[in-house]
Amino acid sequence: MKGVEFLRNIHAASGISVKPRSQVNRIEMLKEVIRAWGLNPEKILAKDALTEPARIYLTPYERERHQLQALTAPLKEAIREELLPDGHKTDKMETNGF
Repeated sequence: MKGVEFLRNIHAASGISVKPRSQVNRIEMLKEVIRAWGLNPEKILAKDALTEPARIYLTPYERERHQLQALTAPLKEAIREELLPDGHKTDKMETNGF
């Protein structure tokens, strides 16, 4: 017999647990990135909910997709403002030389 400690090590290595594993979904990861950029994700989602018409989601995937779109737009704008010099616009007319 190999002993109780041997069996405990096998059980710990297997990853079996009574509690469900805590998984961070894409929304939560994106919220953390947005907070790191100095924005408030809850305020962004509230503003989106107030400005858009009422929505009914058939699946959780649709709700997640809509929230991802609502959160990525302000993040993209914050990154664009950080990377582009002041007064520089990404207008097609200016980039084509017209």
